[in-house]
Amino acid sequence: MENKNDDAKFKIEGNPGQNNVFINIGTAYNVNPNATAVNNTFNISSHEEGDKAMAEALHNTTSHKYLKNMSLRNMLKEGMVDLKNIQKDILEYVCRVRPYIKSEYINSYLQLWKRIVEHEAFKVDLYDPGKQRCNFNRNLVANILFYLDKKKYYSYKRFDRKDYCASELARVLEGDEQNSVRQALGTDLDIKYSSVIDELIEDL
Repeated sequence: MENKNDDAKFKIEGNPGQNNVFINIGTAYNVNPNATAVNNTFNISSHEEGDKAMAEALHNTTSHKYLKNMSLRNMLKEGMVDLKNIQKDILEYVCRVRPYIKSEYINSYLQLWKRIVEHEAFKVDLYDPGKQRCNFNRNLVANILFYLDKKKYYSYKRFDRKDYCASELARVLEGDEQNSVRQALGTDLDIKYSSVIDELIEDL
């Protein structure tokens, strides 16, 4: 059975069941506490809409009281979100700068990012975009890219410059040197994350 609610901007597929919700917010979020065999699917454009849609869709289920006040951030903390598609999006995004990576780091660069997206330290902040028009925390990704400059990952010859240039990297990532991500590309990474990345680099 398929139920559609165009006004609420989401689609429900299958008979609504208890304690099992699958939410698609620009990509796939799997909310699955004590799952039954039934999935509800929501196609929504932001995690705020996701919170609202989930509460509306579950108003007749026993999981309503449990889920109605849960934000995306809380879902991430509880490990209730399937991150695989978002991880793919992050890897695609950071691979845009590969032409600017030093040849000796090309292989390790992607391996490093694969470890970053799967690391416990990033499981909440990396996947909570807040008000950013993105399905991941683009600013945190940009902070990490800036930190990799300090780890000597970039070849400035490809920038046609003598040093790092946030505007050039913004152009590579977003097609616009003036894109708002430029500021984050020049912002220092929080030490709680830089220390993790240092460990990951050492283990490569």
